Parts: sequence; structure tokens; C-alpha cells
Amino acid sequence: MKEKLQKINDFEWLLPKEVREGMNVNGKIIASKKMLEAIEEETIQQLTNVAMLPGVIDPVIALPDAHFGY
Repeated sequence: MKEKLQKINDFEWLLPKEVREGMNVNGKIIASKKMLEAIEEETIQQLTNVAMLPGVIDPVIALPDAHFGY
């Protein structure tokens, strides 16, 4: 899903809500390009899961230390 991220600037990456059916809001990752490369695909999938929750406010944000799991 990383290929669907849109660069906003050197440290912000947008994942539009249209990339996965059921997303209520956009996702955003705050990270440098190098840090983004280290983020697992499952982490981005988890970001889309959160964006599907009822009542969530735009955007759902993942910081550079985001990781899959607990």
C-alpha cells in the first residue's frame, strides 16, 4: 500500500480514503523518506483499519515510530 501514498512534503505522506473501501477519513504518515521505507506494510494496513472506525476524525495519523501490533 506504500505505492498509494502521496507525498505532501519531505515529512508528510497522505493515504487518501479512496484507497480502501470503508475508510471514513484519510490517513497521514509523518516521517522522512528513510523512516517511511522502514515502516512495515502491515503498519499501513493498520492505519487504514483505524480510518474505518466510526467517529474517527480526519486525518488518522501515524508517527515515525509506528509499528504493526500492540
